[in-house]
Amino acid sequence: MHRLDERKAFILQAVVQDYVATAEPVGSEAVVERYRLRVSSATVRNEMAEMAEMGYLRQPHVSAGRIPSDLGYRYYVEHLMKPVPLSKLLSPQQTSLFSPTNPEVGEVERLLQATCRLLAQITHYASVATAPETDVVSIRHILLSQPAADKLLLVVVASSGQVEHRLIPVPERLSDQQMALLDRMLQERYAMRSVRELLNVEPLAIPPEMLSVEPVWRLTEQAAQDCIEALSQQELFLEGLQHILEQPEFRQVERLYPVISLLERPQMLMRLLQRVEASNKVQVIIGEENPLPEMRCCSLVASSYRIGDRVAGTVSVWGPTRMHYEVATSAVKYIANALSHVLTQISVSS
Repeated sequence: MHRLDERKAFILQAVVQDYVATAEPVGSEAVVERYRLRVSSATVRNEMAEMAEMGYLRQPHVSAGRIPSDLGYRYYVEHLMKPVPLSKLLSPQQTSLFSPTNPEVGEVERLLQATCRLLAQITHYASVATAPETDVVSIRHILLSQPAADKLLLVVVASSGQVEHRLIPVPERLSDQQMALLDRMLQERYAMRSVRELLNVEPLAIPPEMLSVEPVWRLTEQAAQDCIEALSQQELFLEGLQHILEQPEFRQVERLYPVISLLERPQMLMRLLQRVEASNKVQVIIGEENPLPEMRCCSLVASSYRIGDRVAGTVSVWGPTRMHYEVATSAVKYIANALSHVLTQISVSS
């Protein structure tokens, strides 16, 4: 990537900002007038032509102005854009989503769905997040009670805040001693172990002193494994698809259809987001840089979030390459940090 001189960099910045705002090609006269440059439009036109040869701009039609190429957007993201202050991104009411007093904080699925909604609202792009991965999530609490004579209630609480429960039918009310035996077996087998570790455990061999509760234990063990399986299914949360449909780039069906069809195969999108998790920084993937052909008319801005010091999942926005990159990167960075903070608090306190 060639380093641009000051004038070319200013012109590229002007073209990116105007094209993002209007979705119309930007001409040299418009740049001179709007930014009150002390050079002629012919000079700006020549600079634009040179930048087109360098690959930073392109001309969609012979008689049109210029628009940024993927390389132009990349240069803008790496060298020209400035972060947006938090006060211009979010209202105090919106930041309260990550307050410990918010009821949604205690339920990780609701929190992630609300996080996606918030990202979509402030960026006006589609937002995607992944739930915490199984090797990060451990079983913090596993609780067994008997709310009725013919039922046991098993509750599994993960370190991420996720909760699963199952009702277990039993023939009769268990004694306090039997409940204590079952609870001891549950704690020894499941408590504080990672979800991934527990996915493929063999059925527990019953010691002689536990034979009296073996039939009920087998039902309880199966219910616990069902909960573990449910916790292992890394979910994908999506909000703001309507913002994609509103973009002029996607009014043509041939451009919109590949993007929509990708949503019918969420595992493809999941794999793309998992690539982001290896980095500690906000990642910006622009157009042709995208490994998924369906996404090469789009840009993705994504960041991992953490539970403690371990990467847990990702938050992201995606939209056309004609994206407000300052808003998208600033919003994703703030929300990933806020999510990391609140999920770490949940993990420590649970």
